[in-house]
Amino acid sequence: MHHVRAQKHKYRPGRRLTALAVTAALAATGGILSAVPATAATSGGDGTGATATVSADAADEAPQEAVVRFPLNAEIVSAGATGFLSRTSAATPEYRWTRYADGTSTVLPAAASVTGGISDIVVTGDAAEIDDSRFLKVHNMATPSAKPVEVDLAAFGEGSWFSGAIGSTLIVMVQDEEGDVLPHLVTVEGGSVTDRVVTGMPSGVCDLNATARTAHTVLFDCGLGYNEVRGKVVVDLATAAVVSQHVQAGEPWRMVEAAVSDTHAAWHEASGAARIIQVGRLGTNERKQIKAPGYYGDDFRLLGDWVIQGEPRPLEYSAGVYAGVNPTPPRPFVAESAGTGVTVQLLTHASSSAPAPDGSLMVRGGTTATGEGLYRVALGAGGKPVATLVAPTGQATAVSLLSSKVPAVITGAQLAKGVDMSWDLSRGDAYVWATLVHVGTGQRLQWPLVREGGTPARRTVALHWNGKELTSFESARPALNGEYTWEITARPDDGIGPELKATGRFTVTRPVAPHDYDDNGTPDVFARDETGRLARYGMQPSAAGDNLVHEGGWQVGPGWQVYDRMESVGNVAGTSVSDAIARDRSGVLWLYEGTGLGTKPLKARTRIGGGWGIYDRLAGGGDLTNDGRADLVATDKSGVLWLYSGTGNANAPFSARKRVGGGWGVYNDLTAAGNLAGAAAGDLVARDKAGTLWLYLGKGNGTFAPRTKIGSGWNSYTDLIGIGDANGDGRSDLLALKRGTSQSPGSYFYAGTGDWRAPFKGAKGNGVLPTDLSYESGF
Repeated sequence: MHHVRAQKHKYRPGRRLTALAVTAALAATGGILSAVPATAATSGGDGTGATATVSADAADEAPQEAVVRFPLNAEIVSAGATGFLSRTSAATPEYRWTRYADGTSTVLPAAASVTGGISDIVVTGDAAEIDDSRFLKVHNMATPSAKPVEVDLAAFGEGSWFSGAIGSTLIVMVQDEEGDVLPHLVTVEGGSVTDRVVTGMPSGVCDLNATARTAHTVLFDCGLGYNEVRGKVVVDLATAAVVSQHVQAGEPWRMVEAAVSDTHAAWHEASGAARIIQVGRLGTNERKQIKAPGYYGDDFRLLGDWVIQGEPRPLEYSAGVYAGVNPTPPRPFVAESAGTGVTVQLLTHASSSAPAPDGSLMVRGGTTATGEGLYRVALGAGGKPVATLVAPTGQATAVSLLSSKVPAVITGAQLAKGVDMSWDLSRGDAYVWATLVHVGTGQRLQWPLVREGGTPARRTVALHWNGKELTSFESARPALNGEYTWEITARPDDGIGPELKATGRFTVTRPVAPHDYDDNGTPDVFARDETGRLARYGMQPSAAGDNLVHEGGWQVGPGWQVYDRMESVGNVAGTSVSDAIARDRSGVLWLYEGTGLGTKPLKARTRIGGGWGIYDRLAGGGDLTNDGRADLVATDKSGVLWLYSGTGNANAPFSARKRVGGGWGVYNDLTAAGNLAGAAAGDLVARDKAGTLWLYLGKGNGTFAPRTKIGSGWNSYTDLIGIGDANGDGRSDLLALKRGTSQSPGSYFYAGTGDWRAPFKGAKGNGVLPTDLSYESGF
């Protein structure tokens, strides 16, 4: 909206300045018209250096579908016969002229403000708002090497201001000495300037603004006197005369938007609570109206009597505070005939538009079928508007997944370090989140993914999974083994196009751990209270990895008082999880296959066989024969050690026994400690009745090397459990317990060293296990 400005000079209509007169004016005014050097640079039209060509002669006809690029992150400003002007949405915008013929482009010299003229003419100004500029430069982009022409608006009076351009004609608003504001049409062409005052304007105009144009007409929004009546005045460019006037009804200060074609004018009006658009035929009182779906301030255009509108949402919207927060999709870009009421959807959305010289519209928008770019909207063969892609951006309107980088298989070692995943999307302006789900348990966790960086045309989003279970971000438990699904959801920031959902799968796998019953690679221990109720106690490595922390006891069930022995024996049933055995008081041995489910870790029991009451010690879980299967050893009451090799068959999990040797009656505790020495076979640790701990290195054939003394004083412990690799360093560890009222009751962790000469580090007391329970083989 422009207000009254001071004016010292008055010009008469039809005044023509010849080349000689221009020279004289330059001397008198300091240069109404002066030549300045051209500084435009030429580069690839899409900002990447890429070029393309079309066969149409763009200088003689309207632009056809062309293989040119519309610049990324830009809007359409104006369009001519040979090309179009775009503006980026950066803080310091770049204005670029792109040619239809070959796709090459010219970046306009840095200027405070830039506009176009429904032609190959581009006007730059010296103020932040171009209508506040005093000096204008007129560039003919059909010949970008030509020098622009400079116009000093002060020559038309101090209160003059620029209000737009049509071709080489500048619309200059001039206030005369009586305070009246009249539009002047100032044509800069062929080395001369023609200044024409528009005739037929209504008297008493206090506000005047050129708000809509075609190549032949300009529509002025004006206040008709101080009674705030608002109207639209249409001027014919060829005659510089008013050809049509239309008075508006409703609230005048909220209805400055308007559109014009060569045959009709359109404007907003209010009818009670309803918003309507009036469409009037030029030079007549004929009016038609359609409902305005948007709000005052929404842009619309005319193509004949077709009103073309949507909800403009420029690219800057994506950077706003509402980006990614359940955006409401903009209304589609549609055309509605005021004459017939027929509606045609043209684009999924549009963010900017500009009239073209042939009466068509050039629209920056997109469809889910053809993507983002510059579209030409013109009347088709059936008389209905049709949108045709002229210059794509290379962006998809709908977000799509271009590629993903997610490992198909993740090992325990990889999981311990954390796993990186990434997804490459077709659009960057989208809010994206990822969901991981463990298929077996339904555990799930959702992450919002990073949205910063990248470009609107492409965005790689990444996730670093710390390898913990999917119950919460604070979980310290390692993730479960098994199959997982990932899902990427991408919601366009501007709400344009459908929400993307893409899915995939991966597997987490670790070797079966001898004491792992919830399938997360860390050890568990079974304990029984005095009533016979069994519970599973899980442990996790401490943050430093030198100790264990207790995760809590999970109830397995009652009735376990019928057993006098229980032992974790590793995977003897041929599955992917650890199993357990239990001996009842009649000497029958039972198999409990593991499930891998922490809340129900064991299946129903299966009978292995009777006669096991002859043994006073059982130890299992180590691979003593180097065949990849866990084995079991037992000492009878005469001191003979027997080997039961694992079969991997749940129906007969152990082969017939083999005698290893005698003399084992000196020991009161025996545990399969796993691989302590770094060799391929499992080892045994035995404690004698004097409290000395001995290491038996396995040879890999079910026999053992001569014993090596580990140390003395171990009779203070009531239980010794070869717990496997508990701290995740790849070495087998030992857990020792002092139960009941013993001195310093509690649990103690001995981390493995991998050196058979000193296989354990010093004890770390942790109290992770209750001291009033019976543990596994100590039943």
